[in-house]
Amino acid sequence: MNRPKRFHPSGVALAALALLVAGCSGVATRDIEAERAALQRDPVSMNAKNLPEAHIDASGAVKVGTDQLPLTDGQRALTRDYRAAVIELVDLTLSGTARITDHAMSRVLLASLIGRGDEAGEKVGRQAEAMVHSPQFCQLLDKVQQNQDRMVQSVVTLRPYAKIDARAVENCRAGKPYEAGI
Repeated sequence: MNRPKRFHPSGVALAALALLVAGCSGVATRDIEAERAALQRDPVSMNAKNLPEAHIDASGAVKVGTDQLPLTDGQRALTRDYRAAVIELVDLTLSGTARITDHAMSRVLLASLIGRGDEAGEKVGRQAEAMVHSPQFCQLLDKVQQNQDRMVQSVVTLRPYAKIDARAVENCRAGKPYEAGI
């Protein structure tokens, strides 16, 4: 039996809502891309409890608070290497975040409308968790830790700012929670 096709305003509203939310996720992706570009030019910041913020610029120069640290060429090379490793790790994180968020908002919202918002949200959470335990991420975390250790061995003033240890890298590889404040 042929049934007449019915117009479903809720279906149109859902489609319009999906387009609106997809546009929002596009804005989020553009914001992430802008952040990735800024990462290349801006100084990398380091924090330590009860100490002024430290900054490493693209040349490897280090400023702690308002004071420029006097560095040898060798020390400057170590701070540049550390900065490059941090940028590589953060860039991977931002790239992964852009992939995850690209359609996540629209998926979660639409899933919420059909009663599956929790499932969709959990899936996004699992994707994020997988990203920060991926072999590539853990390898870069290890690279940051090694560069950090070489840097603070030579630039002793930065020791209190060193926060990544071998245990964090081990936990990353094992899929366990870890602290990796950069």
